[in-house]
Order: sequence, then structure tokens, then C-alpha cells
Amino acid sequence: MDEKLVATVHKIKLLAEQNEEFCHEMQKLFGNAVSASVVNSDDRRISHIEKYLGLDYYVDSMKSTIDYTFISESAVRDKLISDNREMMRFRYGTRSHKVDFEEFCRYAQLQAEMLLNYFYSQKDRTIQNIISHLKQYNTKANIPDSTANLSSISFGVKLWAYDSEFKLNIRDTFDYIRDVRNSQSHRSPQKDEFSIEDYQKKLLAWKIVLKSDGSFDWYQTKQDTLAYNIYESKVKGTKDFAYYNYLLWYNNKPYDEIIEKLEVLSVSVMDNLKSQDTNNK
Repeated sequence: MDEKLVATVHKIKLLAEQNEEFCHEMQKLFGNAVSASVVNSDDRRISHIEKYLGLDYYVDSMKSTIDYTFISESAVRDKLISDNREMMRFRYGTRSHKVDFEEFCRYAQLQAEMLLNYFYSQKDRTIQNIISHLKQYNTKANIPDSTANLSSISFGVKLWAYDSEFKLNIRDTFDYIRDVRNSQSHRSPQKDEFSIEDYQKKLLAWKIVLKSDGSFDWYQTKQDTLAYNIYESKVKGTKDFAYYNYLLWYNNKPYDEIIEKLEVLSVSVMDNLKSQDTNNK
């Protein structure tokens, strides 16, 4: 079978697995079989198939995977929806985009940062009040006195303050997303030099227990006093251990987890702004 057609079929299968409504539509259109006349190498026909099976068409016309209708400022709302759609193009490989986890992360962070900026700009009208509020929940925040606007404050500072205030448990995921973005910008050689297998051998030699996916098993390690003491003294808090956990997450390409955490943030911003409006009445 033509390679382009194989790739198209793979995209359709992936999209059907991710979206029940899309799967049902495909079943209504084609049933359980596809005519042999569809299988050919003509580029025009393949493009036609992609359109009618909903790849580019579906992403272009789909609603945002995150509900941004609560954003009152149209420019902000439209940008969030646009970035969400672009993120999903890199998820499914549509509109001439290849499936690209790093670009997916970039657009996820753009949405998260805009959500945080929108929240803090609606909460407080002056930069001084915003900085004071951020420092209240992120006591280690280093925000220069010369800071003139909200966009000048780092994403990490705002993320940590927001997550600390509202206890969403999204910090780790978005910290990793930020690490992906930084690796795009700086192309650190650390990823090539660091061996997951070698590091796992070191942990296992210390009797530290790992789960089937390679992640640290705190409970099982805790049962061995010697192993747990080694974890506390030689592993916990080290750069290598942090980077090891990041690579496990990165290699897993957790698209769905990122969408889920982005939705958690969006719903939280919506709810807290509504609560603020109610209190101000």
C-alpha cells in the first residue's frame, strides 16, 4: 500500500481512538469495510480521502478541546482557541504539520500562560498589587522592582503561585512542559549524554525499587531502611534524579495528560473569576 495512504489510515485510526464522536461518524460513512477503489497512490485522491475522513477538516472545524467561552475579551479568547487548534494539529499531524510533541507542548504552554495572565490581570488592575499577590503564594519569587507589566514575570513564577493558592496539582506537568520548551530553545546536549538505563542500574544497585514504567516506587523502597536512607541521602533532590523523571515523562509523550491539566487550569480560572465577581457584587 502507498506510504501516504498508510499514514492517512494511521491518522484516522488514532483520531477515532481519541474521539468517540468522530469514530461513530466514520462508521456511519464507511461501515466496516472500505472499497478497494479507495486504495490507490493518486495524491489527489489521498488528499480527497483525508478531507472527507475528517483529518484537516475535523481539526479546522472542531471546537476547542478546552472551553474558553468564559473569556470576555474576544482577542484573548480567539487567541486561546487558535493556539488550542494549532496544538491539536501537532497532535494529529494535520494541515501539513507532522506529529510533534515538542510543538504540542509549546502551544500548551502558550495557552497556560495566557490563562494565568488573564486571571491575574482581571484580579488586580495594578502591577504592584499583582506582584504582591504572587509573592504571597510564591515566597521565593524573584520579581525585579523594575517589572513594568505582567508579561515580564516568568511563567514559572505565575504557575507556582497559582498552583500553591488553588492546589490544582498541575505544577509538575507544566514544569516539564516548560523544560521541553527550554530544550527547544537551547538544545542542551544533556539529553544525549544522559543514559536512562545506566541511571536505572545505579538505582537498582542501591536496592531502590522502580515501578514497571521506571518511575520511583516510594512505598516499596520505604520498606527497606538501608535503600530508603540511600534514596534520602544520594538521590532525592539531585539534578540527575529530577532529569531522570523528566525523561521518563518526555519519552512517554503524555498528550492526554497535558490536555487534562490544561483543562483543569482553565476550569479553575473560570471558577475563581466567577467567584471573584460574585464577591465584588
